Amino acid sequence: MRRETKLMHYGRQPLPGPANPPVVRASTILHDTVESYRDTKARREDDDSVLSYGRRGTTPAHALMAAVADLEGGDACYLFPTGVAALAGTISAYVGAGDHLLVVDTVFPATRSFCDSVLPRNGVAVDYFPWDATDLSDWLRPETKAVVVEAPASQTFEVMDLPKLTAWTRDRGLTVIADNTYGSGWLYRPLELGCDVSVIAGTKYLGGHADVMMGAATARGEAVAPLRRAVLANGQTLAPDEAYATLRGLRTLNLRLERHEQSALAVARWFAARPEVSAVLHPALPGHPGAETWQRDAGGSNGLLSVAFEEGYALEAFLDRLRLFAIGSSWGGFESLAMIIDPAASRRFNYDLPAGPMARFHVGLEHVDDLIGDLDAAFDSRGG
Repeated sequence: MRRETKLMHYGRQPLPGPANPPVVRASTILHDTVESYRDTKARREDDDSVLSYGRRGTTPAHALMAAVADLEGGDACYLFPTGVAALAGTISAYVGAGDHLLVVDTVFPATRSFCDSVLPRNGVAVDYFPWDATDLSDWLRPETKAVVVEAPASQTFEVMDLPKLTAWTRDRGLTVIADNTYGSGWLYRPLELGCDVSVIAGTKYLGGHADVMMGAATARGEAVAPLRRAVLANGQTLAPDEAYATLRGLRTLNLRLERHEQSALAVARWFAARPEVSAVLHPALPGHPGAETWQRDAGGSNGLLSVAFEEGYALEAFLDRLRLFAIGSSWGGFESLAMIIDPAASRRFNYDLPAGPMARFHVGLEHVDDLIGDLDAAFDSRGG
């Protein structure tokens, strides 16, 4: 069955019945006999879809877990209340006191914050490596246990060669955790490229409507057991309403991403022709760092791009003049967004980033001509 068809049928219950699995809000699950209670607790040890207690999720969460696991090509998926919770919970499942973690330097800033502020207090040493490294011997220690990657890179979208990197890590028994929020299981599948765990902030494209907070971690093979133990021990789950909304959002994931891709590429090419712009960062543009790797490994691009403006350009005033692009964090919803970024501020390596002010744009589902018109008007009315 093709993936587009699967999106329509995830969570489908026996007919006659609703198209979407209903929201089930519950903490306690009642039984009429001690034997029934005992049997349920026994079965849930081998089956995460067993309805046993609200902390382990209810019907919509179980359906969403199965759906994301299938999207990602993994063996099991576990849900979290936010994307950062999913990343933090996943990393913590594989490293502990005395261990060493390697993290790509271009990682999502909130992931870096967790690695820098929480892990050292728990006795975990952290080192960063450049995005284009595929041999990590210079940073490897005897106590290294895991590697965190993200492709494309957060904010600047450089593309790692994951097949080559994971071939190196596999020979050394390292667990590779990928932040796959950009690809969201549709454009990109890190587990097929050799990673052990793929994490998605479903707040973005999985939900798709800017009204859900959630995260998902999907593992394969031997990586499943440590993740499952950590999730159950820490009581991580996703509320039923968020699970329902995310599963509903999945129905149109492919269609929304097609539109985001088409419009973002059009906006990227338009920006590239502006005299005020010094560089446009987008993984599908020719000449972008790792563009050939992205074309080889991915199935398309999403609505994100970053733009570097000429030095001295009044970027904040430009963004303030926009009317269809709102200023805000996050991305992946239907709406267009813009925000000022400074990716070089926290990174350890020099990547020859453009020198001028930079902004990240998320191109939403508005008509692309209206979005370009909004940008054009902001340029034409510039005051500096």
